[in-house]
Amino acid sequence: MQRYILLIALMAFSLLNAQIRKDLQALEASYHKGRVDELADRLPTIKATNDDERAFVSHYSALLKKTKSEALELHIRAGERFGKTLYGQKSLLEAAIIHILDRNYSEAQIQLRKISSPQIPERMYWLAVASLAQDDYSSAIAHAENYLRLSPQGQHAENALYLISDSFREQGKYHSSVQTLEKITKIKDYDRQYYLFKLGHSHELSDKISDALAAYRQAYELDKYSQIAYQVEERLFGLRAKRPSVDISFLYPYSPLEIKDPVPQQLSQSTTADTTAQSPQVTMPTVDQNLPVKIKAKPQSGIYLQSGRFSVEGNARRLCESIRGMRVPAVYFEETHQGKPTWVVLAGPFDSTEQSAQARAILSNGEINSFVVQF
Repeated sequence: MQRYILLIALMAFSLLNAQIRKDLQALEASYHKGRVDELADRLPTIKATNDDERAFVSHYSALLKKTKSEALELHIRAGERFGKTLYGQKSLLEAAIIHILDRNYSEAQIQLRKISSPQIPERMYWLAVASLAQDDYSSAIAHAENYLRLSPQGQHAENALYLISDSFREQGKYHSSVQTLEKITKIKDYDRQYYLFKLGHSHELSDKISDALAAYRQAYELDKYSQIAYQVEERLFGLRAKRPSVDISFLYPYSPLEIKDPVPQQLSQSTTADTTAQSPQVTMPTVDQNLPVKIKAKPQSGIYLQSGRFSVEGNARRLCESIRGMRVPAVYFEETHQGKPTWVVLAGPFDSTEQSAQARAILSNGEINSFVVQF
């Protein structure tokens, strides 16, 4: 009889544990679905009965902390106390990620090397991140490849391939960098714009300029107002500075600014003979370098040359300074275009159409495209 009662008690205890484990799984699912408040309310009520459950409570308590220092302290404590459990090792991973974000790569590697669970392949990815940050490219490649072998469809698969490509590129192995990037196109829903930007960069460094320009252009035209588009612009202007003949005119999405015929018919006919009979050289307006390059709004009157429209203000400023360096006056102003802020560069103002024509020739010689606008 006693044995029978003991058996019933053991069965009840087992059922209780199973129910607790199921509850924990449900709480974890709630957390990953974004229902953080539910986890915060329920977590203090959990009665952990073993180290696995204690590690679970410690791990998620750390994740709920509002400050990084509090979270790091709890994760490290969970890793030290429950390092042999799954959630203890997950806390080691979280502690390592915090260290990486703080650029404390050596400490991150110490935490990551304590993780042995095959259920946490992410440790290999973060080891790769820490290695790349310390310029250990061979280790970065090896760790990233191990991650892809363990978790070929994992959440970090695309980033792992970028990491491998970056490591090859830093070693000057541009062909291997491009080959690695090509593997990214096989990933479902990969970031095509970022892929093209990275592809263009690898081609640029390997001196395949036409391929680089093609990739940069595709990346830019996918979304001209994204952060990647800004990076593309920076790369293109850097490339243009080294190679003035490079055509980056596709960066100038011209939209007419009240374009009018700047040359009346009678004036055009009467001056045709003169311009063919005498030198077209005319006096340019004086460039006052003390005047600001940015003006508050679009000019209300005058003849100008529109020389570019940019999604990054710094690029507009640099172009203005370049034009002024050619002894041609230039300004830029902010204008909303297709619902986005843009910055329009204008050379001028000019006193006559002859001046604008002369300035346009100067800009063209400097590989700057422009067209006449009159306000």
